[in-house]
Amino acid sequence: MITFLFLSAQPEMQPRSNLMIEYTYIRQELDVAGKEVFKIEQYHNTYFSEIRKQLLLHKPQIVHFSGHGSKTSELIFRNEKGVEEAVPSDALSELFKILGKDIHLVFLNGCYSQEQAEAIAKHVDCVIGMPRSVISEDGAIQFAKSFYSTLGFGRSVQDAFDLAVHDLRYLSIPSEVIPQILKKDGVDPSKIIINGNGTQPPPPPPSNICDQVSTIKQGHQNLLMQKMTINEFFEIIADPIFKFLSVSNNKKKIGEVNSNALNLLLINLSGKVKEYENLKQIGNDDKANIILNESLTVCSKIIEKLEDICNL
Repeated sequence: MITFLFLSAQPEMQPRSNLMIEYTYIRQELDVAGKEVFKIEQYHNTYFSEIRKQLLLHKPQIVHFSGHGSKTSELIFRNEKGVEEAVPSDALSELFKILGKDIHLVFLNGCYSQEQAEAIAKHVDCVIGMPRSVISEDGAIQFAKSFYSTLGFGRSVQDAFDLAVHDLRYLSIPSEVIPQILKKDGVDPSKIIINGNGTQPPPPPPSNICDQVSTIKQGHQNLLMQKMTINEFFEIIADPIFKFLSVSNNKKKIGEVNSNALNLLLINLSGKVKEYENLKQIGNDDKANIILNESLTVCSKIIEKLEDICNL
């Protein structure tokens, strides 16, 4: 089981009204994976001195911090006396150097936190931080929601990050405020998969996606004949394509344009499958059917792209 620790800080002079909304959204997305996969702990109005205790107590693999950063790249807390205090990057870096050996991901959802993220990434596999420009609270929450949705489905940290960035760009969020992902030396976020069995690299990729095209096309026919759900079809194609694209030689062989196009189509389909399932759960069948039709169009484009690649 993966322990997810949500920490928030609420300086009196810089309140964030959406902290509990953010926590609720993240919990909902991770719960989709099943409560036996993610154990979620929360601690609010965190003092900096309290972080050490929470890390020791819960031994998390994922730490999410929601709060504020300063223009001088310091995270803002209140201390035990209620006085606002700014914590420099080296203090957090040293803390994670000592206690971060089993932590695979830190998410700093606070403005101006990129420098903090860079410092922590010396000791933790992957760290997400906000750039020196200020993203809106709604944008930050949407990014976190999308990120953890993808992570909860068992995708890699890089896949989750890429899809969350895609969603922000779809909402016309300026590029200068889009979060950044940092990594420890020698770590590849595309190979970091955080699931109920711990953090594992994916199995070796197939040598050639073309060997599986006939199976994929048969699945597509079953989908069109309603013998298979859109989620079942996505499960058939997602792993082979993602694994194929994770090999640099494969990407070189088919070219950057084809590689990027196939990757974006798969990410797009992943988002639509998730949206379709959410709409069905809340009983919005009319909207769900619209999304399903859009998903079928994306599926056809994926088949066409695979045929193009295999005819190179």
